Amino acid sequence: MMKAHIYINGIHAIPTALKKDKTLKAEIVENPYELRDLMKQDPETEKIIVAFLPFLEVRHYELYRHLQKNTQNLKIFFIVSELSSTMRIRLKADNDFIVMWKTEETNLVRNIHKYLDGKNVESRQDRREHATSKGLLSPSKLPLGDQNKGFQPILGGSFENLSIHGSCMKIQAPFYEHKDFVNLTYQNKEGDFVSLEGQVRWSKWNKETNTQELGVQFLSSIVV
Repeated sequence: MMKAHIYINGIHAIPTALKKDKTLKAEIVENPYELRDLMKQDPETEKIIVAFLPFLEVRHYELYRHLQKNTQNLKIFFIVSELSSTMRIRLKADNDFIVMWKTEETNLVRNIHKYLDGKNVESRQDRREHATSKGLLSPSKLPLGDQNKGFQPILGGSFENLSIHGSCMKIQAPFYEHKDFVNLTYQNKEGDFVSLEGQVRWSKWNKETNTQELGVQFLSSIVV
């Protein structure tokens, strides 16, 4: 049974993962102004527009906002390489749109299904880069680290991704918890060693890989 009709704008070929998913009907619409007439078809069908944009700014936002406001059962996904400063401010107050970075494109089909299943799909204001370097995790070197509970050793781990404000990291033992203050040390692209203070915002144990997955928010922003 088809769950949704996907209209793709901004690229010339349907992503392979979308082609393979038989519950999603996908088609390319090269001219965004043709979308208005297409939205009038099958008003009961769940519709998603996936707009690929190198740079998301207010004029794009207003165009798709008008479509979504005047179309039943429509959701807009933006896949972007960069955001204007104005759009970053808009995103803080507007959760009507789903914004994904180009580096997250492989998660598109999964996020579409999350939305269709009524689950929350998070829009990120900052680009997340896939990080291949290893890192060391230890209690914060600041006095805040004394607030952590229990013994917490220095552990090696791997980054899932890295943004200017935080990272997802995997370690081999469940020593760190939500709200713990930590120190991350890793080697950046230039070969320099970087030490960052942060706080654990979420934590979960992955039974399949026997790793603890941590979402860490940095206490100050960095350049990745």
